[in-house]
Amino acid sequence: MSTDISAENLARMAAQGLRLDPAPTEAEIDHVLERLGVAFAADQTILLEARKLLHARFSIRMEMGQTIKEEHVPWLDARRADIEPFYWERYRELLLRNGWPPLVAGTLDRSMDELLDLLGDPQTTGRWKRRGLVVGDVQSGKTASYAALICKAADAGYKMVVLLAGTLENVRRQTQERLDEAFVGLDSRAFLARDQLKHKTHIGVGHIDSRRDGIVFTSRDKDFRAGIASALSISLNSVIEPVLVVAKKNKGVLTNLSTWLRTMNADRHGNIDLPLLLIDDEADNASINTRKDPTETTAINKGIRDLLALFTRSSYVGFTATPFANIFIDPSSTNEMLGDDLFPRDFIHLLEPPTNYVGMNALFPSADPEARDADDEDEEAWKAGIRTIDDADEWLPVDHKIDHVPGPPPDTLQVALRQFLISTAIRDLRSAEGKEGHERGIHRSMLVNVSRFTSIQNQVAAQLHVELENIRQQTRLYGRMSPVAAARNSPAILSLEKAFNEEFSDSGLSWKSVLGALHDSISPIRVQPVNQMSGSASLDYGTVKEAPGVRVIAVGGNSLSRGLTLEGLCVSYFLRNSKAYDTLMQMGRWFGYRDGYRDLCRLWMAADAEGWYRHVTEATNELKRDFARMRRQRATPAEFGLRVRTHPDTLLITARNKMATGVNIVGEVRDISLAGRGIETARLYADENRNRENFKVIDRFVTDLTSTIGDPNESPNGSAALWRNVPADTVGKLLQDFLVHPLNHDFQGDAIAEFLADATKRNDPQLSRWIVALPTNGDMGPVTPALSSGLAVNAKRRIVLLRQSPPQSLLVSGKKARVGGREDVLHALAAEDVRMVREAEHKARPDAKNIPEDAFRAAMSVPLLVLYLLRGIERERKGAPETDYKSGLVLPALGLHFPGIRDPNAPKRYVSYRLNRIAQAELEVDGDDATDDDDSDD
Repeated sequence: MSTDISAENLARMAAQGLRLDPAPTEAEIDHVLERLGVAFAADQTILLEARKLLHARFSIRMEMGQTIKEEHVPWLDARRADIEPFYWERYRELLLRNGWPPLVAGTLDRSMDELLDLLGDPQTTGRWKRRGLVVGDVQSGKTASYAALICKAADAGYKMVVLLAGTLENVRRQTQERLDEAFVGLDSRAFLARDQLKHKTHIGVGHIDSRRDGIVFTSRDKDFRAGIASALSISLNSVIEPVLVVAKKNKGVLTNLSTWLRTMNADRHGNIDLPLLLIDDEADNASINTRKDPTETTAINKGIRDLLALFTRSSYVGFTATPFANIFIDPSSTNEMLGDDLFPRDFIHLLEPPTNYVGMNALFPSADPEARDADDEDEEAWKAGIRTIDDADEWLPVDHKIDHVPGPPPDTLQVALRQFLISTAIRDLRSAEGKEGHERGIHRSMLVNVSRFTSIQNQVAAQLHVELENIRQQTRLYGRMSPVAAARNSPAILSLEKAFNEEFSDSGLSWKSVLGALHDSISPIRVQPVNQMSGSASLDYGTVKEAPGVRVIAVGGNSLSRGLTLEGLCVSYFLRNSKAYDTLMQMGRWFGYRDGYRDLCRLWMAADAEGWYRHVTEATNELKRDFARMRRQRATPAEFGLRVRTHPDTLLITARNKMATGVNIVGEVRDISLAGRGIETARLYADENRNRENFKVIDRFVTDLTSTIGDPNESPNGSAALWRNVPADTVGKLLQDFLVHPLNHDFQGDAIAEFLADATKRNDPQLSRWIVALPTNGDMGPVTPALSSGLAVNAKRRIVLLRQSPPQSLLVSGKKARVGGREDVLHALAAEDVRMVREAEHKARPDAKNIPEDAFRAAMSVPLLVLYLLRGIERERKGAPETDYKSGLVLPALGLHFPGIRDPNAPKRYVSYRLNRIAQAELEVDGDDATDDDDSDD
């Protein structure tokens, strides 16, 4: 007898009977499917689809995370036999039922065991406290990680778990919903309504094993209130199961929670002798100077510390989506950083996302201007789904104020809307074919983040609603016609067909089939403002379990920027201040998992914003590689914190955080480490006079090198002239003379020259002698005028973007903001060193396409100065005509590469960078991103 079992359900059942590690063979998969196919009378089509799904699932992996830690005595293995993994086992089963790849679930199990072992043993008596930090990627599954940690901690004996879920109620609500399903097993609303005995509503893990349920003192509807907990008449000592509180990071909430705990649970000395696990999601918000009001920041920090101090045994684990965590950066001194009670002095754990995660590197891969043609940058972004907003200045200027009235919506927004509507129909059609990731009940979302002002968000939502209604009406009237007739009768249908042909013609579906499905697919879509006026329940995905799910165009600002997950997000339209370096990653709601519809996703943003995202991607990758190296060197959390703190990019982040509190940053000095770093003058002056002056500086420098050191050697590949054993003070003199544009925040020539002068006095073996390289094999013909030394140099071609905001600047290589190529650093290494680095990197990362430059810098023994003579090429967009910038004017630029620290015990050397007025003007906080609080009209 034939059954109606789907390929998805058949694959899910088969996965439960297959081993996890190592991955099952094809023969093992076929054997299990064959038996199940007979049992359920599945036809050959279903079996083939199920086989394909299983192969896809078992190909998705997640590497174990990495940890830097202080000395610690492990305890978990000794207790493992006595721990009943009740909470973890049912959560693991829920993950598998929800389609988690088995190998990923297995890695999560081991990774969270490692993390649990770094916490305090809840069975150990006496006073102890543990402090740690977990670093993940935006939208990569941190919630699943800390849900797993909570389950394992509860199994091990932690009595109370407090989860601080950011500062926004809609984020707290969404987090509560997920923990209800992952840990509690009950709908928390029924529990707090005190009708759980009459109406015990099991959800999530409660459907898997309902013998026990977690206890919860907060719900989706209500944050912690002392009255609720008191009305339940429950003390921590009176319950057997662990207690969960999911609370906002709010002064009043933290005070209420501490007051109730002290009143109902503390002994006469004011102590609670029970183990506490406190998880601080978005741990950046618990650090110093991250909020607009410094006293409020202190109050939140104090509230968390007071809560921890109530318990004799406590483990604090912060979670953050960036290694540039403010707890490292914001304190005014290193001693203050290390002295904060929330500093992760015991461990820092770096989570690895699964291989199907769509993150920074997928959307903004680091770029090498030497390695590809000029057009390839745009082609690469296009393939990643990135589209450029270039027509929104009149509609909504980036620095708009609260009283701005948006004009007609720009064409790019209307195209983005059509892309979302078409992608929704395509996903429905794919769902009808039974393909994984396209079940009709899965939610569909579009993000529109263009303003922090609620009034403007509402106006934009109204504009989108009008456009959506027009398209809905047109698809209702003409959607059943032939494509030719529909396009002839309806301009809206014609524009949809154009969007399909430009974007989705390779989706495997015809326009005729998509047009026929459009009206039914887009009818449930609503436009929803998401801000403090619309309330926390405006995006309540959890209450809609049946087809067609929630289909929404979410219009908001900061409420969409921290912690909130937009389910089934497919198209994003992002128009926010590109200078908000420290909040860019949090605004990236488009990162995450898009299995089955990655090809349909589109991300719209301005060119400047894309450039900043590329920069943040490279800096984050660099810090993660630092983390891996320091782990191998057995560095401590304090040492990694110092490495983050002294990264050149912290200059920008600190400046913005302090300006947000009204602090004048001009003249402030920051110690920066350049060890293992590469820096360039990627922003050049736009005027001829200063570029000609810089050419003279380089000309004199080359002439002096030739007269004092001799004629240069040719690099092994013939691409550059090389001088070796150049004194540091000679390099320092060049850095003092060269006019560096002040927007090169990480390249301060005078400060580096002073640093080198000090190195010369110390006779520093790593810095006193340099290699100087001058690339000579450019593709733009001979440099004119020629160098006085007679050295023949062909200028290198670089795309340049003219930035008009004062002071004018040229951005080299456009959105990449790069001067040199990936191979330039090789000038500082012998051939054998290059070979060893390549072998080591290939062994460590066999699938990587390129070796990062900092891997080569780590092998350098002396620093490298690269002199660049460029010619700029201007163009409006990809494919547009190109023109020489100022008729072939030579644009000089510099690059510096510093060796990595080989001896971790060697004294650290820092360059003292100073913030200037131009940098402050460039970073000035405006009304668009002045705060990370909820959206407002203040």
